[in-house]
Amino acid sequence: MTDLRDLIGDDVDPEELERLQRVHMLLEQAGPPPSLSAGLAPPSAPGGDVIRFPRRYRPLAAVAAVAAAAVLFTVGYLVGDSGPSTEFTVAMSGSGGASGSLEIYAKDHAGNWPMRLHVDGLAEGRYALWLTRGGRLAEPCGSFAVSSGTANVPLNAPYKLRSFDGWVVVPSGSRQPALTT
Repeated sequence: MTDLRDLIGDDVDPEELERLQRVHMLLEQAGPPPSLSAGLAPPSAPGGDVIRFPRRYRPLAAVAAVAAAAVLFTVGYLVGDSGPSTEFTVAMSGSGGASGSLEIYAKDHAGNWPMRLHVDGLAEGRYALWLTRGGRLAEPCGSFAVSSGTANVPLNAPYKLRSFDGWVVVPSGSRQPALTT
């Protein structure tokens, strides 16, 4: 028989110690639980903890596994797609501290040059991005709005860029550049 004080220590109030002593004696009198008979013991899986599906559920389990793999592949593709690769970036500047950058991505199969324009320090309003030739507006690449002085917009240039010498951002309805390369 084990002494209860060895198990719980001496920091117990006397009434609680007496109650615990009674429970302890009852547990020692009861002894260990009986062993399970062989018929009641859980079966051990062959080769470890392998789950075996009944034959009628195996096709369903295979279909579920293929569906799960397809979903995981699709999620991985969508999450892992880093977007278009950048071919080059062009810095833009303007008066009054206005600035911008134009990130040009790889040309697509149809000859379009997708790009992203980021501008800071422009007055609120509508603007257009143009390609220039000889310092003059030549071809438009898209329009955008500026709010709170900034904009970050996707645009497109469906032209042969070697035919041009720069880009400008002009306010809508104007030919006077707000930003130039």
